[in-house]
Amino acid sequence: MIVLIGASASGKTELAKILCNSYGFKKCITTTTRLIRENERNNIDYHFISKETFKIMDDNDEFIGVTNYHENLYGIQKNDLVLNGVLIVDPSGANSLIDTMKQELFVVFIESSEKLRRLRMIKRGDTTEIIKKRLASDNLLFQPKHIKRIDLLIKNEDDSLTSLAELIYNEYTNHLNLKKVERDIKF
Repeated sequence: MIVLIGASASGKTELAKILCNSYGFKKCITTTTRLIRENERNNIDYHFISKETFKIMDDNDEFIGVTNYHENLYGIQKNDLVLNGVLIVDPSGANSLIDTMKQELFVVFIESSEKLRRLRMIKRGDTTEIIKKRLASDNLLFQPKHIKRIDLLIKNEDDSLTSLAELIYNEYTNHLNLKKVERDIKF
């Protein structure tokens, strides 16, 4: 499973789409209590649910990791995880997955400049207030030092997302091949 981590508007969602469309991965859908954006679809981009439903699911231990991000809850439902999947999470979600799934994950941290992320947020229609909040909190939260393990760190500035997705796929494939060799060597 490929786990993508990056601040708001770093390119995670678009990279996940390319990995799914071009390389046959399945998107592991995150559950959230935030409002749906204009271009999003329920049960495709996210599972959009109420805070009450989320709390019931959390109390029933249906999530691997839960985080509160900008006053909205996000969780990874256990039944949404697949080994050939792509999942977008924050550092807390990544750490929960690393603890639970160990080496079955390939963790990719995506960096983008604040200037470029701001432009992307404006383009997608975020308000000035939301942009300021996200940039301020993301600069503190989305740092490599907050993640227990990173297998690949990429910088997404003006690069082609297609070439970045290809890089992720190739590094993931190399990672899997190394793990297979390690398992084959053990008696």
